[in-house]
This record gives sequence, structure tokens and C-alpha cells, in this order.
Amino acid sequence: MFKFDNNPDTWQRLDYQIMCRGSIKPYTEDASLKNDISWLESENYNVTEFDCSTWETQELMHFELSDKLEFPGYYGKNYGALNECLNELEITNDGLVVVFRNLDTLNINTAHTLMDIFIASSRRHLLFNERLIILIKVKSNKYPLHPLGSIELSWDW
Repeated sequence: MFKFDNNPDTWQRLDYQIMCRGSIKPYTEDASLKNDISWLESENYNVTEFDCSTWETQELMHFELSDKLEFPGYYGKNYGALNECLNELEITNDGLVVVFRNLDTLNINTAHTLMDIFIASSRRHLLFNERLIILIKVKSNKYPLHPLGSIELSWDW
């Protein structure tokens, strides 16, 4: 994985722009999402896609996350285990792009928790020079998924 250079050419790169804005980018148009996925693939990113509309239960959601992200057999199929396994995920090539289509079909609390976990993991992977980018597709730019990636102040140092 290459390190970004601090110059105008880098500032125009899609991956740089997404990472600067919290590692997540929302879409309402399929064509824009498809175009950005193609660009990221051409830049040597691995892409894993999920269709959230098929997740009728949390169990199905965790099963597909585990399957497509190739989590170990001990994955506990809960949010704590998701956080742990995402943080342990080995990201190869220039990074991993995770696409969540139809995110707005999930319960808002489920969607928010899921995105918070992925964004927190993206920040952690940056410490190891690994990029985890999240792309979400929803029907409307009015989808109320804000704020994301908040951190909790810890007094236990």
C-alpha cells in the first residue's frame, strides 16, 4: 500500500477525498457508485459488496458479513465480535472497500451501529497503514444517519 503524498495530485484522488471525510461516502445514484467502485478497483483496492435488503434478521446480516469478509470460525455474530474481527482483518493490496447497498432498508439503529463499527475500524487500520473505505447506497440524501464515527472519551489511560 502506498502512502499519500501531500500535493495537489493526491488531493484530487477519490480515495484521499473519502479518507479525509471519515472513510465513508454516501450515494443515491447507482451510476456514481458504480463509477467510483470501478476507479477504486483500478487503483488496486479489493471490493466487497453487501445488499442490506436481503438481511431479514441480524443473524443473516452477521452470517453474510462473516462469510464475505472471511472472519474466523469463532466469530460470535454480535457487534462486539464484529468490531474485534474487523480490527483483526488483514487488508491487502491498496485497501479494502466495503459497499453497503440499500443500507436504508435496515432499522436505523442497526445501520448506525454497523457504520460506527466500520468507521472505528477504518481509523484503527490507518495506524497500520491499511485503508478501509466504506461506501453506502441509500434512496435519498435525506437519510438520517448522522453523526457517524463519534469517539467516546476515555479516562482510563
